[in-house]
Amino acid sequence: MSAQQDLNAACFKFVANLAADLNRDDFDLPGYPVVVIELQRLLSDEDTSVQDIVKLINSEPALAARLVKLANSAAFNANNREICEPRAAITQLGFNIVRSTATEFAMKQMKQQDWLKPVIPQLEQINRRSIGVAAIAAGVSIGVDTVRSDEALAAGLFHQIGNLYLLTRAHQEDLVAGNPDWESIIAEWHPTIARAIIDSWGISPTIGEAAENQDTLLLEDNTELSILSRIVAAGKLYNLLQEPGHGGLEKERIERIVTETVINGVSFMDLLGQHKEEIDKIHVSMSG
Repeated sequence: MSAQQDLNAACFKFVANLAADLNRDDFDLPGYPVVVIELQRLLSDEDTSVQDIVKLINSEPALAARLVKLANSAAFNANNREICEPRAAITQLGFNIVRSTATEFAMKQMKQQDWLKPVIPQLEQINRRSIGVAAIAAGVSIGVDTVRSDEALAAGLFHQIGNLYLLTRAHQEDLVAGNPDWESIIAEWHPTIARAIIDSWGISPTIGEAAENQDTLLLEDNTELSILSRIVAAGKLYNLLQEPGHGGLEKERIERIVTETVINGVSFMDLLGQHKEEIDKIHVSMSG
């Protein structure tokens, strides 16, 4: 058997294992900080108190410091009230922003792990895309009465979690480098896996639906998309316009779809323009 045939066989086995994973209640995300997974589940428990969250966050000082810094940023502290400790930061930011910050923190922690250094460029791309779409979705949602901006931020950050899972799992099995079929595997599987992970963590089904439908604007029939799904999908396409190669899609096609997208009767591009300042502030705050 040739090296390419060996690779193809390994890919087939990998995809078969993915199908089995989707039927499990818990997902093992290689390299993902355990404290962040615990936090995601804790935030979804109706019996969770702020004290429970503070206790867990204080066990990871770097995350606690990140939350305090974010709570003092221009995007999330309109009153310029100084925040000095995690409890006040959590109260000001709210659970969805805490959830989103933990996700962004997890990405930075993963890039520091030695075994993941060969895929740092891919990790950085996932992080850039997550933050870019999150900022767009959160900013645009400010002008949409039926969508919460903090929920849109979370949906944007989580839309790449399936991609992250695929990358780390495949890297464990030496499937990423030199695999010509890798992009097609990602394209087919990562939205479904994102939804499965979000559901397994008990996160709002609205966020899971948006992650699962992130590519649906590319289809002819997308009239049934929820407003949040439409915002995330349009935000993803617009964000791809800023990348060299545009994610493998034709620039003209992306521009046409984004231009034609309407959110609650208002052009997506108009909402983008109206809230550019907020989008920029959120992007800077999440990237810091």
